[in-house]
Amino acid sequence: MEAVKIEETFCLLKSEAYITNKAVLIRQRIEESQLSITGRWKVRLTFSDIFRLYNGWIPRIASIMRLPPLFKLDMYIIEGSDAINRMYRLKHAIRYEIWGWEYKKGGFLHTPDSIDEAHIHKLIIADRIIEVLPPRPP
Repeated sequence: MEAVKIEETFCLLKSEAYITNKAVLIRQRIEESQLSITGRWKVRLTFSDIFRLYNGWIPRIASIMRLPPLFKLDMYIIEGSDAINRMYRLKHAIRYEIWGWEYKKGGFLHTPDSIDEAHIHKLIIADRIIEVLPPRPP
């Protein structure tokens, strides 16, 4: 019998998740997917962080407009079997549900696309934690 490998990833809620009242829906979809939210951080990203997180000028500019340093953003720490791939697929399903059509290039939440990206992005964001909260909001 093969052991199940538990991976850790994250989900960063973008400002439009709050503005459009979709933050609760995103959390519900994560919980329904049988992935575990094991932590919750409030983070505040800098312009430099956004340039380190996103490749290419268009994603950087679009992200700077949506993730200004004034926003405190929720970041969920997520664990589960094959969590990175499952959360990547779930991200696109959530965007489809919100947009009503296939739109893979941005909006509402950020999750890493690969194991390498998960490690790199978490290291960048970990420097911007302003508050560590219980996994479940009150």
